[in-house]
Amino acid sequence: MNAFTKILLGVCCILAFAAPLAAQHRDPLNEAESDQLREVAQEPYKRLKLMIKFATQRLDTVEAAQKDSQSRGRGQRVHDALQDFRQLVDELDDNIDDFVQKQSDLRKALNEVISAESGFESRLKGIKSAAESPKLADEYKMYSFALQDAMEAVNLSLEDSKKTLDEQTTSMTKKK
Repeated sequence: MNAFTKILLGVCCILAFAAPLAAQHRDPLNEAESDQLREVAQEPYKRLKLMIKFATQRLDTVEAAQKDSQSRGRGQRVHDALQDFRQLVDELDDNIDDFVQKQSDLRKALNEVISAESGFESRLKGIKSAAESPKLADEYKMYSFALQDAMEAVNLSLEDSKKTLDEQTTSMTKKK
């Protein structure tokens, strides 16, 4: 086997493994939500409020699924909703960073983000507490990592939001 054939074979193997992984990436937003965000793309306050709303809805889905004892596939639904929630928290952070780079005044929006993320933090703790009950123990294994990942993402996001608010407050005060 010559060098070119080995390289070509290696590339084919990488592509064969990468394709299923790429197919696993889910968009956390449905089409209507994406449209709503596009409509307010240049309005930081409205955009961040929508993202908070969508993240809140994902946590509502998790809590409703945990309470629905008759539901089949409940563990997978909780897992997927937690992953969507985590992606929305990441997207919220990315949007904040973008608006900061554009030197937008985010103080009002950041206060709402901080308030929402503090609520997310306590809700996630409640979700974890409920999941650790004996009746949900088997299902918890399906989404324990996604839950831990979401909790860490919220903690980091909350820290970043507080830091950004402090920076914005200082810089806006200097401008006046």
